[in-house]
Amino acid sequence: MRISRTAGLVVSSVACGVLAFGSAGGAIAAPATPPLAAESPTDSIAAEDALPGADKLTPQVKLLSEIAGVLKPVTELLDAVIAGGGKLPAAEVAQHTKAVEEALKGLPKSPGTALEVPASPSPDLPSVAAPRAVDAGLELKAKAVVDLRAKVDALLKAAQKGDAAKVTEAVTATITATLNVVVSVVVGGGLPAPNLEGLPALPKVPGAAEAPKVPGSPV
Repeated sequence: MRISRTAGLVVSSVACGVLAFGSAGGAIAAPATPPLAAESPTDSIAAEDALPGADKLTPQVKLLSEIAGVLKPVTELLDAVIAGGGKLPAAEVAQHTKAVEEALKGLPKSPGTALEVPASPSPDLPSVAAPRAVDAGLELKAKAVVDLRAKVDALLKAAQKGDAAKVTEAVTATITATLNVVVSVVVGGGLPAPNLEGLPALPKVPGAAEAPKVPGSPV
């Protein structure tokens, strides 16, 4: 039996349609399997146990970071003043002023006994400011920061005027004040004592907070 060309085209079209529909129907009928969510590194880390003593080690790392944060802008200022022959243009003075001030923000700002007002004073008694216990180490750090800020200010003023004699004196004073900040952080409490053989024992500041004991640490 002979099929006409038109009939052949119709049959072919119908067959293709059936096959296509069958494939689509199968796809619709089969429930889609949701992709597995990739486990993020954060989830993996959170699932693991925290490092023993992490709560005591983190503040120590922060103290070291504060030292590094102060050293960088101050030494950059000193380098710029020396390289400029003791003179800095106003734009550079402003730039270094901002950098040093930003670095000092995280350190104690002013010495002295802080006062606290009780949150809920007794109705039968007058409200009295209660003195907080003074942390001698914190006071020492604050004093060093105030001194460094003053020395940097004097250096910037001298460098802007280009007074070579005063600049040399101010550079020396700023180096000393920076060292005072570093040492006050080291001996002011919160860090373990250095234990390298040959190093002299560091002085202890009476009343300064002791470095917290870390489980498993030899110091």
